[in-house]
Amino acid sequence: MDLFHQKVRTRIRVLTALAVGVALIYAGFMLYRSELPILNSFTKGFHQGIFFGLELVILGFLAQNIKGSRNDAALKKMRIEENDERFGLIIQKTASMTALVMFAALGVATVIAGFLNAAVFFSLLGALLFMVVLFYSMWIYFAKRN
Repeated sequence: MDLFHQKVRTRIRVLTALAVGVALIYAGFMLYRSELPILNSFTKGFHQGIFFGLELVILGFLAQNIKGSRNDAALKKMRIEENDERFGLIIQKTASMTALVMFAALGVATVIAGFLNAAVFFSLLGALLFMVVLFYSMWIYFAKRN
């Protein structure tokens, strides 16, 4: 249990550093906004939403880990949940099916965009190629690891 408690403490430190880092990056963009290209209000709102949403998610995980580290029963529950093989299998199956659906959807969207707009076509094609390279890289990595 001490090993898992140390793991949670390390996770708290990393999440704290990540939360501070995201806040500093956002603050830096706000301080130098006049030197950045002028953006429309939709893009500005999107950026704000991404930064604040990311910050909230990080703070949520941070609060969950701090709460778990202060109580032995909560720490034990966290350890059981993290080591639950059934949940891990469900996540693996979900991720593999999502990847297959994303490949198909991105392929169809790329073909359709080819008839409509060259910039969108090449953007989707780049995203599809990146996903394929990443997928096969991970496949090779895990095949050699096991």
